[in-house]
Amino acid sequence: MAFAPSKGKKHRRPAAAMPQLTSMMDMMVIMLLFLLKVYSTSGALIKPADGVDLPSSTVAAEPVKVLSLLATRNGLYEEINAQQHRLIEDLAALQDDNQVELGNLSSFLHQVQDRNRRFGREETRTLTIQGDKTIPYRWVLKIINTCSNAGFEKIDFVVLKESKHRG
Repeated sequence: MAFAPSKGKKHRRPAAAMPQLTSMMDMMVIMLLFLLKVYSTSGALIKPADGVDLPSSTVAAEPVKVLSLLATRNGLYEEINAQQHRLIEDLAALQDDNQVELGNLSSFLHQVQDRNRRFGREETRTLTIQGDKTIPYRWVLKIINTCSNAGFEKIDFVVLKESKHRG
C-alpha cells in the first residue's frame, strides 16, 4: 500500500536559484589579478638627496640605483645613503677652469671599479648624478668628462618628473 504524499511536500515551491559561491570567488580573483597587473607601482626608486634642488624634466625612463654622485654648490659627493655623503671633490677643484679632469673623482672611480673586480662583482659602467639645478654647466662637463675617461659609458641624471596634467 502506497502512502499518500504529505501536504507539505505536495505544495513546496522550488527554492530560489542561488549563485554558486565558487564561481563568484573565481571571478573576484580574476578581477583582482587584472587590477594588480594594470596598477603601476614603479614610483621613485631614488630619493633626492637633502639640499639638492633637482631640475624637472619630461623624461619617461625611470632611474636605476647604481653608483650615485651628488653635485652641489659645496662640492661633489658620493651618496652612501639618503643621509650620508662623502666628499670627493671640493669647491676649489670644481671652480678651477684650468682643470678639464677632476683628479679625486678619477681616482675614486678607478677604486670603485678595482673593488668590484676584486670582489667578483659585475663591472658596472653606469652611474647616476644628482645635480643641483643651480650649479654651473662647466662643472657638469668636468664631471662627465672625468667619468667617461674612467670608463663609465652611461651617465644618468636624476630629475624630477613633470606631471602630464598641469594645474
